[in-house]
Amino acid sequence: MTIKLIQFEKPIPIVTDSWDWQRAHQPKIIECHEPLVNAGFCPERIVASPEYFNQGIGGTTATTYSRRNVYRRLVLAANQLPVGYKLVLLDAWRSNEAQTQLFELLKQTLTEQSPDLTESQVLKRTLTNVAPPTSDIVHRPAPHNTGGAVDLLIVDDLGVPLDFGTPFDDHTEVARTSYFEEKQTRTELDSAEIAYRDHRRLLYNVMVSVGFTNYTDEWWHFDYGNQNWAWQSGADHAIYGTIEPPFTWRKPY
Repeated sequence: MTIKLIQFEKPIPIVTDSWDWQRAHQPKIIECHEPLVNAGFCPERIVASPEYFNQGIGGTTATTYSRRNVYRRLVLAANQLPVGYKLVLLDAWRSNEAQTQLFELLKQTLTEQSPDLTESQVLKRTLTNVAPPTSDIVHRPAPHNTGGAVDLLIVDDLGVPLDFGTPFDDHTEVARTSYFEEKQTRTELDSAEIAYRDHRRLLYNVMVSVGFTNYTDEWWHFDYGNQNWAWQSGADHAIYGTIEPPFTWRKPY
């Protein structure tokens, strides 16, 4: 299904430079102390579906948390979708344990799938999809550990996910947000590819319109307030650093 809405026909910018995690961690963090909130309390516009908890990844929770202003902006973005359409929040705040486990799992998967790759090549491809674990969580936290990163997609008025050309967490070049924008500069897109492009445009444009920036290698990943966002938006500094949900009795991770 191709969505025909003039306000979302704006192309996704084509980024030719590779993502640089060193530069992404350069902005300083001036923590604003905004709390994490449950991001699943607006079911009319947002559906929380904690993908990594559902897969049994260590260090995850059944509740999807985000910073309070991130959640408010998600609702604003969802309100721009066609009637009945919703955002599906797959992941937001992520513990350091979960971050480390995802990194190691992807590295292992790539090693098994491509035994001809060198260790450095495997590491480079792993870094495309999962931010590296860090021992310096104060100055270089992983984007999701700040509560300012979100992974999401869109479902239509029947609850059917729109097709974006790859599944969530795909680690091929096709997952790059502007992949179909790039492809159409070289060749004509078929009808399915036009739909993928338009669905990505819809998600990208509603998210950017409310202040998020996009991680260019993943059509589903957007940032607000963290170092990724500060670097991409040109902000003077990030406002979100490392954080944990305020559990009263014990941590579930």
